[in-house]
Amino acid sequence: QVSELVQFLLVKDQKKIPIKRADMLKNVIREYRDAYSEIVNRAGRTLQEVFGLQLVEIDTKRHTYILINNLPRAEGEYLCRDKEKEKMGLLLVILSFIFMKGNSVRDSALWEFLNLLRVYPGKQHRVFGDVRKLLTEEFVRQK
Repeated sequence: QVSELVQFLLVKDQKKIPIKRADMLKNVIREYRDAYSEIVNRAGRTLQEVFGLQLVEIDTKRHTYILINNLPRAEGEYLCRDKEKEKMGLLLVILSFIFMKGNSVRDSALWEFLNLLRVYPGKQHRVFGDVRKLLTEEFVRQK
């Protein structure tokens, strides 16, 4: 069960989708529910020792997890590929804006702010493509 869970977690992480406890129970652990904690703990240790990844619960009410890379970064290496870097830049700008507004912001205020940066919801952006879709689907899915 532990190795199956490790594989399941790695696949989910590749898709950059937060992992729900309910999905782990339904798809992997199934009839071993009573051993859930032990299985998850062992899978977490395996992920850490073999892949340098840490299993972190990001939402204790909804029991949602993500994997975080714990390996030290080599000098000069970037966090992500070029296309991903551009998206990460936009995400950091948006998260900074939300943070500066007290961790909550209306959609209209966010779009007003993005308009100042010449990023428009209805227009195809030359770098980001469909910005509304990027924000509402990809960024929201990744939480």
